[in-house]
Amino acid sequence: MNRRSNPYVVAAVLVPALLGTLALSSAEPNPQQEQTTLRVDVDLVNVLCTVQSRQGQFVTDLKRQDFRIEEDGVTQSVTHFAREVTLPLTLGILIDTSPSVQDILPLEQRAAIEFLRTVLKKNDLAMIINFDRSVSLIQDFTNSLSLLEKAVGLLAIGGGTSLHDAVFLACDEKLRHESGRKAIVLISDGGDTTSKLKIREAIESAQRADTVIYAISNRIGGFYRRAYGNSGALKRYARTTGGTAFFPNRPQKFRRAFQAIETELRSQYLLSYQSSNGKRDGGYRSIKVKLPNKRGLRVKARKGYYARSS
Repeated sequence: MNRRSNPYVVAAVLVPALLGTLALSSAEPNPQQEQTTLRVDVDLVNVLCTVQSRQGQFVTDLKRQDFRIEEDGVTQSVTHFAREVTLPLTLGILIDTSPSVQDILPLEQRAAIEFLRTVLKKNDLAMIINFDRSVSLIQDFTNSLSLLEKAVGLLAIGGGTSLHDAVFLACDEKLRHESGRKAIVLISDGGDTTSKLKIREAIESAQRADTVIYAISNRIGGFYRRAYGNSGALKRYARTTGGTAFFPNRPQKFRRAFQAIETELRSQYLLSYQSSNGKRDGGYRSIKVKLPNKRGLRVKARKGYYARSS
């Protein structure tokens, strides 16, 4: 599978919603910037997972025959297996810029830039989205660190918090057009005051886009004496997509959360299969990834996916 040039940049993306219209505003495209996309067979179900020991160490030397995937209780035949340390990554950085994060925004910016410098490899792509009352695409997919760092530096505080709209738009308008390994790093306190959509719709969008969500709470557990937020929302985003939610309680641990995400991203396995259920009914199908002959190991993967519609 090869990445090919694709100068796809949206000037303004409109998405119909039950309560009106969501808009993902975008910066002007850079004509010198090369955009690339990885395409795969759309009928394959791709499942990213990580495996950890009882001590929390990532296990990265397993083989295809060690895994078993069940869809709605039926064992599936794995047709593709890879250790993700060698495969490209398409990444969305979603940063809360609502009034409640004003004190910690500079720390968010520094940590996000450090993370991008460390995690992005030659064939990886990343985009920057910020959200307050509105959701804005500050930098479209690129592998240019200078453009990404510039975008992060442009973030400014706005009004309101449209967390669920941001996740939905990032997945539905951007990540679902990509293929391969996809993830969101969501930096927020989990609160939402102005979204048109509900969390279940945002999660469904992530599941349809095959995207893992890693959430970092910027509430920092009282370090800025902030008493608001919704930790349950962050946990739900992570749990349902196969990611992890982090709740640092001081600045040093905020940076460590990014480091932990980097380690996890480079410790993933990719398992692909064609579902034995040939119906294209758009319905939800549960997934379980098991290690039947490996005791003492814990597998983390998304809980399910939505089938294509005819």
